[in-house]
Amino acid sequence: MIYGTKLLEMDIELFAAALSQTEVYIWGMDHNDVYVQIGRGFIEKYNQDQVKIRSSLNSCTMIYSREKCEFSVKTESAEEQPK
Repeated sequence: MIYGTKLLEMDIELFAAALSQTEVYIWGMDHNDVYVQIGRGFIEKYNQDQVKIRSSLNSCTMIYSREKCEFSVKTESAEEQPK
C-alpha cells in the first residue's frame, strides 16, 4: 500500500466506497513480490471473492480477485500534500 491511502479490507469499507462512488486504487504483486498499482476506478459490485471495478480512465469494467489484490482509497491528508 502507498502512503496517503487507506486499505479497504472489510465488506463495509467496500460498500461505503461503492455507495459514495469514491475512486478506488487496485494493487497487485509484480514478479518481485512488490505491490504495484494495476488499476483504478469505481466499485460496481463485490462479493467475498471478487470486486468489479469500472475504470476511471476508459470506462471498461474489470473483475479483480480479493485474494490476489488489495484495494485502497486516498485519504484526505494525501490530497492536502504538495505535489
